[in-house]
Amino acid sequence: MDSQEQWQKLDNLQARLGHFFRDRSLLVQALTHPSAAAEAGKPRLASYERLEFLGDSLVNAYLAELLFDLFSHEDEGVLTRLRAFWVSQPSLAAAARELGLGACLWLGAGEAKDKGWEKERVLSSALEALFGALYVDAGYRAGKKLARKLWAQGIRDKGLAILQEDAKTALQEVRQAKKLGLPEYRTERDGDLFKTELYLDGVLSGRGSGVSRKAAEQAAARETLEQIK
Repeated sequence: MDSQEQWQKLDNLQARLGHFFRDRSLLVQALTHPSAAAEAGKPRLASYERLEFLGDSLVNAYLAELLFDLFSHEDEGVLTRLRAFWVSQPSLAAAARELGLGACLWLGAGEAKDKGWEKERVLSSALEALFGALYVDAGYRAGKKLARKLWAQGIRDKGLAILQEDAKTALQEVRQAKKLGLPEYRTERDGDLFKTELYLDGVLSGRGSGVSRKAAEQAAARETLEQIK
């Protein structure tokens, strides 16, 4: 953390954030992987984990507020599913990459060898920690401003389409969480359309149709999810 190059990276990151920390130790902590803290002989409290705990709740709040504002005619169920997508590990990691967070991380030798700066788990954790650090340094509004910068346009662009795109994955995750068998899709072409029957544990649980196999299977997954709920 004492090299001029590392501090320059932090200054560039702060410029992208639109916020320069009054307490730069918070920024350093938010970017310190537990492996780096251990190698430096410091306790785990010196890593990003504590700030990640705080940031996790903040990111959920910022995105809930953003979705509430942008989708004024949608009910709680739709908003909950949208938030689940945007606070997911892949989404957070993508936002971290947009900020160039990976190049600013301090990693232990082993984690660096494994290219930890590319891992979704590490990137998403560091981003949440960064939001925690922003809150401690400058309050709620600073993080809210960053959240809107990172996600508002993407949320507008994707709209509700992500609910359709994510149905098969969502259903699979529900089944895996309950340690149940995976869905079985039986799809056939019927004229210009594809038609799918979806079976759970051998029982017909949903049907769907579409102009492609993927669309038909997504439709069947959406119907099945609605029935499960």
